[in-house]
Amino acid sequence: MMSIRNEAAKVHLVTCIADALQRAISAIRGGQWFCAASTTTSDPAIINEDHRSVVMQIQLRGTLHGQLQIEIGQNDVSSLFALNDQETIEKEWRRVMEGLVQRLPKRAADAGMFAFSVGSFDLGESLEGSVPIGGMELGQGDETDCVLRVLADYELAESFRAAEWNVSRSTAQGATDQTVTPELGRVIDVPLSVTLRFGQRSMRLREVLELNTGAIVELDRQVEEPVDLILDERVIARGEVVIVDGNYGLRVTEIVERPSTIAF
Repeated sequence: MMSIRNEAAKVHLVTCIADALQRAISAIRGGQWFCAASTTTSDPAIINEDHRSVVMQIQLRGTLHGQLQIEIGQNDVSSLFALNDQETIEKEWRRVMEGLVQRLPKRAADAGMFAFSVGSFDLGESLEGSVPIGGMELGQGDETDCVLRVLADYELAESFRAAEWNVSRSTAQGATDQTVTPELGRVIDVPLSVTLRFGQRSMRLREVLELNTGAIVELDRQVEEPVDLILDERVIARGEVVIVDGNYGLRVTEIVERPSTIAF
């Protein structure tokens, strides 16, 4: 089984998931809930012949990208919510997971950790070959009611190694001041023009000359794929297109190259 070397990345992600889960279940079920994160991965799989599991599959896009899985025993959900019907159990747990998914990207961004978005999520089966990256203890009061496992597919596990860390808002300015060289300091306030690229395509001169009003030019990128932010013909970031006060904007999900590393 593949191991993930970036231990810090695992700790930060599992901590964000635990915090988002605690907030989600508290908002939906009420009461005082706690959710403690752990990066212990030696616990056995929850699913077996006698103990079925409920698995939420979450597709991440951005600095972290790939399939994230959160696994809990069906009997544990039944005990948490005092339910017996399987369909109702899955329905209630899905509500909690929806709350987690809504909070997770912002929780990670606010903590100055990862920038990512959720492409899709749904209940499903545990994927073969998934890598355990941690666990969570969930409960009310002082007692742990159940233990959840957090897993990643190969793509997500690989993205841990290449993930670029983003400093938090509270320390961003201080970090910038410390890393600005004297040469860069002289031009730090010079305005620069950046370009948003949705995609590209190679065209023959004949095709260009034949363009007219109403013609459609197909690009090399799917609608759901992130777009590029370009400075000096180099991609410095990627993200999702948003609308801000009637204008197009970009929600950054991945830093490719920081401007301080680009030669002006």
